[in-house]
Amino acid sequence: MRLARGPRPLAIRVFAAAFLAAAVLRLVRGLNDLALTQAVFAAHIPWVSWNRDWTIVTLSAEFTIALIPLVWIYLFAAPFARWLVLGFGALRLAFLDPAALTGAVLVAVAMASLLTPAANRWFMRKEEEDGPAVFE
Repeated sequence: MRLARGPRPLAIRVFAAAFLAAAVLRLVRGLNDLALTQAVFAAHIPWVSWNRDWTIVTLSAEFTIALIPLVWIYLFAAPFARWLVLGFGALRLAFLDPAALTGAVLVAVAMASLLTPAANRWFMRKEEEDGPAVFE
């Protein structure tokens, strides 16, 4: 994968800002109330013996995992990452928790920005730049 050249379109910058804000918000909210986050994790994954350490590690892992498609899209213009974000974002919105409305709105904005014409041109330009591989 090569770095994408040129300025990022506004849609890609909006995606990056909204997606990063949603990931940071989830991390900060989780760390702010570890007892509640631990209880939520225990309710969803009861076979794990949850404690503060495991909760912090899981929150950190979620944050790191959220950064991966952000880097793929912003730095490498990887089209598959767009569909990955759209798929998982749709799942997140489908199981919307009203308490996490701010994060859901940020995810919705990020997803919508990936479907704009400017974003489409960004992803297509990357494919045109790469072109066919030439072996000498």
